[in-house]
Formats: sequence, structure tokens, C-alpha cells
Amino acid sequence: MTEFVRAGSLNGYDELTRKMGANPVQLQKSAGLPSSQLRDPDNLIPYENLGKLLEITARETGSETFGLRLGISQGLSVLGLFGAYMSRQDSVANALAVGSKHTHLHAQGAILTMEPTHTGETELKLDILIAQTGRFPQLMALSIGLVYQMIRDMAGQQWHSSRVFFRHPPPEKGRDLYTQLFACPVEFNAEHDGFYIDRETLARKPRTLEGLVNEIIFNQFEQLKTSADNDLTPLVKHAILGLLPTGDCSKTNVALCLGMHPKKLQRALESSNTSFRALLEETRKEVAKTAVFKSSMSLTSIALNLGYADLAVFSRSFRRWFGLPPSMVAGRNQQGSAG
Repeated sequence: MTEFVRAGSLNGYDELTRKMGANPVQLQKSAGLPSSQLRDPDNLIPYENLGKLLEITARETGSETFGLRLGISQGLSVLGLFGAYMSRQDSVANALAVGSKHTHLHAQGAILTMEPTHTGETELKLDILIAQTGRFPQLMALSIGLVYQMIRDMAGQQWHSSRVFFRHPPPEKGRDLYTQLFACPVEFNAEHDGFYIDRETLARKPRTLEGLVNEIIFNQFEQLKTSADNDLTPLVKHAILGLLPTGDCSKTNVALCLGMHPKKLQRALESSNTSFRALLEETRKEVAKTAVFKSSMSLTSIALNLGYADLAVFSRSFRRWFGLPPSMVAGRNQQGSAG
């Protein structure tokens, strides 16, 4: 089964590649990733192609640390509004728990787990299914670097782990850069990919990142031609779309993602002659129309990804929107009963 990752995972790729003397457009094309696929950070690209691109780029630039450099240059903003949602949690531990539960929203086949150790620290482990055989060390370096920088975004740039570990062998050149960028000992040929995080940091309330939401709006929603002082409708619908699969898509959480008080969001939507409930209904209807009529996804999966508690509730909404239950759509009778 093909697994996908958000194109936002390549944030900063073009700049870093050019800085290292290579042509990013040519390299992307050679990895089967035309630039048109990468313009919108929410586009899904094959995870396999991302892994190939990073390996090709490391080889062409002569840098065995390319993936690490790119990952450390990223952070919460790479996750889009979901990153903003994580940063609004009560503690770093809760933010990571939310991230672990919904890793698939950014990268399918990526599994983030947290396990306590006998030293009182917590071990963060990252597994990427397509990289388990050691095929894509650059992808693992990128991913660990990204998660590490996400914690720095929430805990402060001075934070560092007591130890970082990788399953792949050490690079022939650039091993010192690993230690320098992580600011702690780095172990290679380890059993897992991950790092340790201390108890005090986990209990800390995430920092409020000034400009994070504005950065996300600039990077992800420039094409919507909207701003906080104009019509918020497209931005709110996009936030709803991102939060629906989490089951936590409320007006309060959308407002938190946008760095607004829920009442301010409500007033802004009222000034645009709409409401959160109306936009939620509209977004669900749009997604349901595409998913049921044009995809082979099971009805249960569609219902859960739209934030419904079960298939029956989704079916009632679908009947209200389109005049028939989703199981009556051509070719879906068996799937509806099995889903």
C-alpha cells in the first residue's frame, strides 16, 4: 500500500539545496516529484518518493548530513495548523500525546511512541514503515531532527536531550555535526531511532510562538487571499478540515489554532454572515461528496475522518445533504455494510 506524507515536510528544501550547489527542481523531478505537487504544503506526496529525493540530494550535494540539516531547520510550522494546535496544549507531554495520536495527519506510516525509562526520563521512538529496513537514513535524520526541533519550539531553543540515537551507521563525514546540532551525545547503530526527554520539560507549558500562526497563514493560505482583518472563512474551513480526523474539531480548538479567542472568531464569522456550525457542515458535506462518490475509502473510515462518532450518524447527515444514504451510492452497498 502506498503511504503518503504532506508536501510541507520539504519546507526549506529548495533553499538548502541551492545553498549546497544543486538544482532542487531537477532533483525533485528525478525522484518523481514535479514541483507542481510541492507548491501546496497540504498536498500529499508518496512517502517513498520523499525518501528517494533525500538520498539523491545527499549524494548529489556530497552531504551525508543533508536530511539532518533540513530537519533541524524546520519545526512546528511544518505541521501547519495542527502544529499550532499542539502548541496550545497544557503541557509538552500533552502536545506530544496529541502529535503521537494523529501523526498520520502529517505522515502516513510514521509512528511516534513514548515510553518511560528507569532513569525518570521518557524515550521518544520514531518508526517509519518504509524506512525500517535502513533504506532511507536521510529520511530518518530529517524526521528525528524535525521532532527534536518541535520540542525546542515548545520548550525553548536552549533545551537539549541527554542522548539521541539512530539505527543507521554514522556518516563517514559529518558525525561531529550531529553532536553539534543536537547538543548532546549521539549513538549510531542503535536498536531504535529517537531520543530522551526529561520529566521537567514534559511538564512545562509550551511556549507561545510569536508569529507561528502568521507564518502558517503565509506559507499555507497565501493562495486564499485572506488575512485576519478580512474574510476568515477560507482559513477556518481549512482549519476544520485539518482537525476533523482528530475528533477535536470544536470552535474553541479552531480558534486556538488561529491564535484567537473563540468569541473573537465568532464575531469575525458573523461579520461574514456565517457561523462555525455552518462552516463545519459545509466542509463535511464537501469532503463527503468527494469521498463517497469518487473514492474507494470505506464508509466507516470516511465517517471517522469527518469526526463522526459512528457510521449511523454520518449516514443521517449524508441523507440530509444528498437525499439518499451513502450505502445507496453505486458500488457501495457491500462496502457500507462491511465498513
